[in-house]
Parts: sequence; structure tokens; C-alpha cells
Amino acid sequence: MSYKTIVVHADLSRHAPARIGIAAQLAKAHDAHLVGVAATGVSREVFPHGYHAAAGSLEASYFDPLQQKASRALEQFSALAQAAGVSFDTRLVCDLVSDALARLARFSDLVVVSQDDVGEALSETIGRIPEYVVFTCARPVLVVPCTPVARAPGQHVLVAWNGSREASAALRACIPLLQGAARVRVVSFHTTDDIDLADARQQADLSAFLARHGVRADVIALGRSVDDGHALLAYAAQEADDLIVMGCYGHSQFRELILGGTSSTVLRSAAVPVLMAR
Repeated sequence: MSYKTIVVHADLSRHAPARIGIAAQLAKAHDAHLVGVAATGVSREVFPHGYHAAAGSLEASYFDPLQQKASRALEQFSALAQAAGVSFDTRLVCDLVSDALARLARFSDLVVVSQDDVGEALSETIGRIPEYVVFTCARPVLVVPCTPVARAPGQHVLVAWNGSREASAALRACIPLLQGAARVRVVSFHTTDDIDLADARQQADLSAFLARHGVRADVIALGRSVDDGHALLAYAAQEADDLIVMGCYGHSQFRELILGGTSSTVLRSAAVPVLMAR
């Protein structure tokens, strides 16, 4: 199991260079092909066959600048990917960013996006991109925080575990990262009623599963906090972890995404990259 195709969101936000830089580092470490995706921010329902507007028309006066901005974003991406020395190509998609990423993610192993930044809401990136992509792409999504990241993620990894399908999907999705980690901790928060989470046999099975993939991990069960999201972030900060891995919980209705409290807290407040899957 390995990452061989990595998709990264390319735009002109102030967070783009850091996001693309991390994606390029991961592509280099895993000998993966990097795909930069820029979108116009206009739904493909408006232009189902791609963008075509007559020069000088009212339509072109509105949509041409969006197309040009996406093109500039891909030029920036190409320069950064080339400087990193990775195999790459670009895609300019006439669609909403979230939908463009989710659709192209079907042909990738990992998607890299940034944490939502309410202080920089570009016209083409309005909406909760991380949540939407995690819910719709069926691929693991690495969410890079808005705060500066000291190093590429994956040396000291914290895996959140609660025995759920989502947690299991996230655990399997991050194995390529765990195989190169210097330290891996799998942590569960439980109450006295959570028999499975505190069960030594389950912990041994989890350790054995990872060991068969070449991953040595410490499995730790901790007493549950009232707010598992903040407890998880506090534990990661205390242990100087550079990556959090967790399942994403919640449900979607049309384009309204409702996340569980832990997922929402971590996506909103994490200061280190978060790999999510469901």
C-alpha cells in the first residue's frame, strides 16, 4: 500500500504555497505523482461542457477573470512543484472548488487541502472545503492548518481510535505515512462503559495489525474528557505530534454538512495537519 497519486488544491490564497509545499514533500517521499487542481468557482451546471464565452461578451467580462485567476494559480503550483523535483501535472476545472477536488480525488490516493480561513474567503473558495471533500471523495484528506507548520507531517503521529468504521478507514488510509514515522501513538478516550476500547485483546489486535504493515505503535487508552476534540488537540500539543489521524463523523444533507463535535473541533482548531477519512 502506498500513495502514488496525490491531488492538491491550487489557488492564490496566502496558504497555497505551504499547502502545495507539503503536498510536494509527500509526493517526493512516496515517489508519487502530484496533481494541482484549480477551479473557477463556477458550478459545472453553468458550463456542463466546459467554459466557452465569446470575447467581449457580458458573459466573458464576468467569467474570464475567474478563468485567468485559476490559470495563475496553476502557474504558481507548477513553479513550486518543479522546484521540489516531483512528477506533476495540472487541471483547470470549471466547477466549484469542493466538487472539482472531490471528483478528481476518485483517481488519487490522497487529497491535500487547507483548513478553512474565515479571514480569507476568496470568491472561488466559499464554503467548507475540507468537510465537503472528506464526505464525498471516498479518499483520505490531509487538512493543512492555517498556522505555519514547522515540518512535513508524519514523524510523530497521533491516531485517534474509537473502534468505529470511520476510525478504521482513517487508520488504514494513513499506513503509508505511519510506515515512515519515528513515533506512532494510537489513542482512545473512553469511559468505564466502553468495554471494547479498554479491552487488552482489542489493543493487541490493533498493534498486531499495524505491525504486519511494518508500523510499531503504542496503543493508549485514556479516560474520556467532556470534549474529546479539545482533549485530542491538547494531547497532540503536549506530545509535540506533527500529524493527527482520525475518522470524520457526521452526515450531509444537500450541501449542508453537519459534523460530530470532535470532528468539527479538530477541523476548526488544529494547529497541525490532520488526516481525515470516513
